Amino acid sequence: MLDLRRATLADLPALLRLVNRAYRPAQGEGGWTHESALLRGERINLDQLSALVAGPGEVWLGGRAGVLLACVYVEPGPDHGYVGMLAVEPACQDGGLGSAMLACAEARLRDVHGLPLARMSVISARPELRAFYLRRGYQPTGERLPFPMDAGAGRLLQPGLALEVLQKPLIS
Repeated sequence: MLDLRRATLADLPALLRLVNRAYRPAQGEGGWTHESALLRGERINLDQLSALVAGPGEVWLGGRAGVLLACVYVEPGPDHGYVGMLAVEPACQDGGLGSAMLACAEARLRDVHGLPLARMSVISARPELRAFYLRRGYQPTGERLPFPMDAGAGRLLQPGLALEVLQKPLIS
């Protein structure tokens, strides 16, 4: 059983470690999916994470026995919600935690915010991650966005990275 709760500012140090380890683990620490071959540096810094936790979206945490293992960011919009920053402790990846956090995000958007659609963006050069989301009902929209070079999300190691937008209906 995964304990779910909304993040607070007190969670920032542990949350910062989790997100950066999941997206950019040190050599030999990576789980089945990360972006260390594409980007270097922090995935997120303390100021960026503080802004996410403070709103307008929600950062949800998943843990067991008081240990933080996963997180996801959810931001409701006028006609759809955005899901992002899905992160799972590398040693715990491939154990269903990512799916559980994704289900949490979708339930928040559908049941709490009344939104019919979830959208996300995935780095196009991560086919394993794209496949993960496709298996969970997300579909490509055909929309591609340039990688946000000025977002402070790390230094590119591979030129030409783009984001592919995926979406999933939440109400059938």
